Amino acid sequence: MPITQCKKQKIKFDAESFIQYLLPLQKILLTTPALNSRGYRPLKMTFEDQLNALLFYHLQEHESARDLVQCMKEDDFAKNNIAPDGGISLSSFCEAINDRGLEQLQYVFEEL
Repeated sequence: MPITQCKKQKIKFDAESFIQYLLPLQKILLTTPALNSRGYRPLKMTFEDQLNALLFYHLQEHESARDLVQCMKEDDFAKNNIAPDGGISLSSFCEAINDRGLEQLQYVFEEL
């Protein structure tokens, strides 16, 4: 079996240490505009899920979205703390990251 990116983590996380990276966002997220579905289907990722995934992606220096999604399936920490409830497919993850949350992300950056 090939070694996956998530097995080569540069930083080992537990939920408590990862939360430390998110502390500056807590007050901002309370006033961040809501991320709503554009249709009748519910969103597979909330904006908070997107932020968690982006932060984890950069802290672990993943090479691609595919590596990150694989890690969210295999690594216990990523599965329980980063992945949305029920997991997510690569196509849904890429669609969410590329097409949703721009307004919310811009708001967060302006507030930081």
